[in-house]
Amino acid sequence: MEYGLLTDQEGRPVAVEVVPGNTGDPATVASQVERIKRRFHIERAILVGDRGMLTQARIDELRQEGGIEWISALRSPQIRALLDSGAIQMGLFDQRWVVEVAHPDYPGERLVFCRNPDLAEERRRKREDLLQATEARLQPILEAVAQGRLQGAAQIGLRLGRVIDKHKVGKHFVIEIQDRSLKIHRDQPKIEAESRLDGIYVIRTSVS
Repeated sequence: MEYGLLTDQEGRPVAVEVVPGNTGDPATVASQVERIKRRFHIERAILVGDRGMLTQARIDELRQEGGIEWISALRSPQIRALLDSGAIQMGLFDQRWVVEVAHPDYPGERLVFCRNPDLAEERRRKREDLLQATEARLQPILEAVAQGRLQGAAQIGLRLGRVIDKHKVGKHFVIEIQDRSLKIHRDQPKIEAESRLDGIYVIRTSVS
């Protein structure tokens, strides 16, 4: 089971709802908004939620509801799209770590770009550690293929599949499999594209 809990500003519970355990977080938002407005007669409220709870679909519903504003954050693909469109210039972070912009894709919202250089460095270091750990796991497979002890594209692929995404960085490798050969190298452009987002998060809010 899962519980939906409403509290006051001091964190004291004022309402609780039990929902099935397989209920996604976004699906609980509408019922809580209903409770806020109908049961407690609150005409204006601000919901603060993570990206998994206040999804774009939920925010679209809140727009129609009226009286409910929100503070949440953008997902990585949304941030990447804004950077690619030139909505924000990375050079701005050389002078300051917080930049506020408006964008037509998010009407009536403020987008606050934040960059944490310490977090950026930590993510860079962690990514490199995971890449190296994955390469260490791949090396025995490469050697087995090179020595002829592992052959056949299907068999090579099966063995590869057991380890390539163990550390969740398989997307950063380019793999070429043939019956008697295996080539693997880092997808450097993809790694560099991801690294652009290191340490960056974007708060989105309708609050003035």
